[in-house]
Amino acid sequence: MIITLTPAEINIRDEFSCTFGHEIWDKLTAEKAIRRKSRTYALFLHRRQLQLVCPLLKSGDGQTIVLWPAIKLPFRKYPVYVYLYATVLYLSSDLSMRATAAQVRRHFGLDTFSHSTVSRALRKLSDIAGILSSLLPDSEPGMEESCPLIVRSHWDNSRLDRYTLLLRILGPVLDSRQMIPYSSLLNYRYFNHAQKFII
Repeated sequence: MIITLTPAEINIRDEFSCTFGHEIWDKLTAEKAIRRKSRTYALFLHRRQLQLVCPLLKSGDGQTIVLWPAIKLPFRKYPVYVYLYATVLYLSSDLSMRATAAQVRRHFGLDTFSHSTVSRALRKLSDIAGILSSLLPDSEPGMEESCPLIVRSHWDNSRLDRYTLLLRILGPVLDSRQMIPYSSLLNYRYFNHAQKFII
């Protein structure tokens, strides 16, 4: 598997496309590295099931490699930015996890999105917040002050510190213009650092 960042626009309204630039595609085709087969994954968004088609490459030793866009998480039916958005929304608002999940369902047109998913995403992301901050240079948009953290009374100091850092990192996800590219960038950098997906 090769995790890729795609510079092209990702269209999520009419069809879901996550394409590579023509130069890269032409080069891979000329080198006969592209297989005729592909892998298709389902993503659910805006009340529709979308198909994400990932090209397969031939490696030098005969193995098949999937070109996997950083927007996709394995065994997850929503793009990475949905989970990051839910986490930021919970941290920056006075919504409960149930209300956050309901807001995420409305915002992205999802049939299901559970408060337990919000909880798991928050726990996983807060555990790796330190690593994520080290992967972003200070000039990246996530490291500036974004939205204020809404503190819950049951949080201890350790959680408060991690959540403050996490919100600083994930804040740009609330901006619809930055949501998709920034989420993909975080997932891409974390995967290349830890060989694991962000969630």
